[in-house]
Amino acid sequence: MTYGFGPGGTNAFGADPRIDPATGERLSSREGVYDRQGRIRVRGDGGYLTINQDFGALTLTSITSYLDGYFLNEVDGDGTGAPLLHLDFIADVREYGQDLRIATDLEGPVNFIAGLYYFRDELDSIFRILQFGGGFTADQTFRQVRDSYAAYVDGTYAATADLTLYGGLRLTKEKGRLDDFQSIINIPGLGIPSTDLRYDETEPSGRLGVRYAFNADLMGYAQYARGYRSSGFNGGAVAFPGDLNIVRPEFLDAWEAGLKSELFDRRLLLNVAAFHYRFTDQQFINSISLTETQLVNAGSSRLNGLEIEVTARPTSRLNLNAGLGLLDTKYTELELSGLDLSGNELLESPKVSFNLSADYTAPLSGGGSLRLHADMVYKSEQYFSAFNADKFPESLQQADAFTEVNARIAYRSPGDRFEVGLWGKNLTDNDVPTGAGTDQGTLTFFTTVPYPRRYGVDISAKF
Repeated sequence: MTYGFGPGGTNAFGADPRIDPATGERLSSREGVYDRQGRIRVRGDGGYLTINQDFGALTLTSITSYLDGYFLNEVDGDGTGAPLLHLDFIADVREYGQDLRIATDLEGPVNFIAGLYYFRDELDSIFRILQFGGGFTADQTFRQVRDSYAAYVDGTYAATADLTLYGGLRLTKEKGRLDDFQSIINIPGLGIPSTDLRYDETEPSGRLGVRYAFNADLMGYAQYARGYRSSGFNGGAVAFPGDLNIVRPEFLDAWEAGLKSELFDRRLLLNVAAFHYRFTDQQFINSISLTETQLVNAGSSRLNGLEIEVTARPTSRLNLNAGLGLLDTKYTELELSGLDLSGNELLESPKVSFNLSADYTAPLSGGGSLRLHADMVYKSEQYFSAFNADKFPESLQQADAFTEVNARIAYRSPGDRFEVGLWGKNLTDNDVPTGAGTDQGTLTFFTTVPYPRRYGVDISAKF
């Protein structure tokens, strides 16, 4: 959904996107007025081939994949009947993957998986911007090719009947190539001439951990893992040559400890995990406007969290599931647009999230059954911008807490041959944004909202 953040909620054309120009009435959060159809086309073809060869205590596995896809999205970005902001995204994608590995099933205390991996993706991209009815136009095109090579091993060592040590190591070589990146703009002095960029890097990653079975129903674990995200090109550069750059690799150090339990004859499953993540050289998109987007290594951050998962089966007919997530996040080092944002919360990191579901099966005379299901999810407030509330208009990019509820009732015939169900989704009619962004060039604020409250009937049959 689109809003204006100029005076009185207007955009750069002086129009309020939330007002219907035909009636003068205010539009709901799921309504808009548009001057283009907004086509979306997605096509994908591909295949996967998995081959397993058993050699007794050793299994050789080959997984080969191929994908060819096309994507088109024509967006009316300003959400009004005027041609203030039109965006076209067009992409041709091809992906190739090959994984060759061996896995052991030895009688001794040591077992492992080891392999070689290759992945290649090719992207031909077109991005077009039209603003102010053609007063500003940009045509950005490029071809990107990335190759990833890796060798890895991951193994376990059963030190005792109760104590297991595990660990893994991966060495990854990444090569990226950006060919003929250019952006042609109808305003002299703006745009990016044809440019080629390259990166070539090799980085290790891995994990090390321990598991201990206190008894048949309770297991504890603790582990450390080192993660890695490769360098990347700023595909969002449009108007300024200085925005076209290569961002350095990002690294994650993750510590986690937890308990997994099966209690009361497996009628209650309880899992608890606590974790601490620390990001360094964190890759970050600083989006000032659609024509000025910077990809930077913004600094570092840390994240502390607790997750609790419960599955209960009080009777053979009733199944309950619940989950609780607690997060405490902050950027420990971050500077964007000349502002020190250290201490701000991470993007899309609500402090509290909770989910609950229940399933009940009621047998009926004649052999059929009635099946009842309900679930809900809650998330607390969150930000979609690292500026949090420090800078306008980025401070608009936040969402309130919300609760969403779904339910379903169904009849299943004897022998489970067919089922008829009546369902309702988003029964609370939640319209809290799930994402947001701003464009200072057109004074436009964008949000995405969930589908509205809706009902339906589904029928399934087995032959």
